[in-house]
Parts: sequence; C-alpha cells; structure tokens
Amino acid sequence: MASPTWTQLRDAGAFETLGELFPDVLSSHAFLEDIGISPALLPPFAPPLPAASWWRTVCRTVDQGRFRDVTLGGLVDAVAAQYPGHAGLAALTGRGAATALRVLCLMSAPLDEARLRLGAEQRVIREAADRSAGRLTVVVQPAARVSDVLPRLQAVRPHVVHFAGHGTRGGRLLLEDETGTSAPVPVDVLAEVLALHGPLDCVVLNSCWGRFATSLLGCAGTVVGTHGELGDAAALAFAKGFYDSLAHSGLIDRAFEAGRAALALEGHTSDGVFQLSRRGHAA
Repeated sequence: MASPTWTQLRDAGAFETLGELFPDVLSSHAFLEDIGISPALLPPFAPPLPAASWWRTVCRTVDQGRFRDVTLGGLVDAVAAQYPGHAGLAALTGRGAATALRVLCLMSAPLDEARLRLGAEQRVIREAADRSAGRLTVVVQPAARVSDVLPRLQAVRPHVVHFAGHGTRGGRLLLEDETGTSAPVPVDVLAEVLALHGPLDCVVLNSCWGRFATSLLGCAGTVVGTHGELGDAAALAFAKGFYDSLAHSGLIDRAFEAGRAALALEGHTSDGVFQLSRRGHAA
C-alpha cells in the first residue's frame, strides 16, 4: 500500500490518535527520535496547544519531505508496531481493515427500583461510536433480563461488556425478570458466564457497589467499578469520558483516565472509581 497522504491521515482522525498515544513532549520526542527525527528540528511542544494540533504540524512537515528517509507511511508503520492491536491503525498500514472494538451494553432499570437515566447513558455511548470512524461498534440490550445475557454474548462476541444499572452492597447486579422487576445476579455468577465467552478486554460496572468486581478478573483483562454509590449524573459523565476516549484510541487504560477526568470536570469526585487489571491495580 502506498504511503498515506497528510489529507488521508487528517480524514482518518490520525492526528487525534497520535495525540492520545503520545500526549506529551517526552513521549513524542522519544518516539520521533527513534524513527530518525531529531527533536531539535521539531516545532515547540507548548501547552495549552492540544497534542493533536502539534502532531498535525509534525505530519505536515514530514509530508513536505523535510526529514530525509522518513515518510508518513514509515511514521504510521512505526506507531502500529508499537501498538500492534490498535483499532485505528490497521487500515492505514495496509495490513487489513481495522477490527472494530465491540461493546455490549446491558442496560437494566427494574420497575421496583429507583429510576435511572439509562437512555442518556445509551445515547452518549452510541454517539462515541458514531464518531469513531468504525473503530467502535456498540450493541445495546435495553431492559436487560437474565435470559438475555447468554444469547447476547453469543451473538455479539464482545470485547467490552458494559453494565449500567443498580448494584447492591451484597455484590449483586439487578437485571430484570420477565415482568420487569428485579432479578439479582451475583457478580461471581456473572463472572462464570462471561468466562464462557472470554477473555474479554474489559468489563465496566457503571453502577453502585462495584467493589466486588475483583471476581471478574478471571474473565477480563481489565475491570472498572466503584467503591460505593454512583449517582446518575456521575455515571453519565464517566461513560461519556470513557467511551469518547475509547472510540479514538482503543486503549482501555487511557479511556479509564479520561472517564475519571470527565468526572472531575463535572464536579464529581473520582476517588470512588477504580480500575483493576491483571497487570496490577490502578485507583
């Protein structure tokens, strides 16, 4: 495949992707130096200029041939080699179409529990997927019943499972029964079910009392949960930050930090939201 042009990178959202993968002067300069570009020849990396804008300028300079033996194709290949599973890079490198990150959202609001703004949460996740240029696909199961879980897992084969609804202090998630009322499912039982279709990249418990999420590490590389109660507005803010980032970068860790940042920007505490991974714990 021929080297992509600057315009093709722009249209593919590559500058935003580069800005998320290399968001600061140290990581950006280290990467470019490794591919043969001296930091002394680069434009100043000066916040509050967004990292994506800086990468836009760098790529324009590369496209103009100012760095001998470095092309935009070589730059993209080097990024893809460093992030081999990245959803947004495969098509640009000519190694095949990008594989979309599949998200299954289980939305549950039983009639006998307090109302939740699950429609708004569903909307922000779908809007993130719409802006992802095919890097993220979302399947939503509204009014999720216990009987819906296995068929949906089999049909979607998700990389990420997102539960939005009520959780209990005793470690149960409240799905719905056939009448729309609460059907509690212990988190450890859900873990056994998810393991049949794993390993998943991530499970997100956007609910109260997600502290029992440790048991889900047997079926997912990363688990996101909460230590205590999670209000409607906070759940919505976290979902927006998390999936907006995931739609562009495909990186779970970066999406988690973006979700925490969104909480803080909206005036919510982020202390109660945590991430567990097989590599260790990031609070």
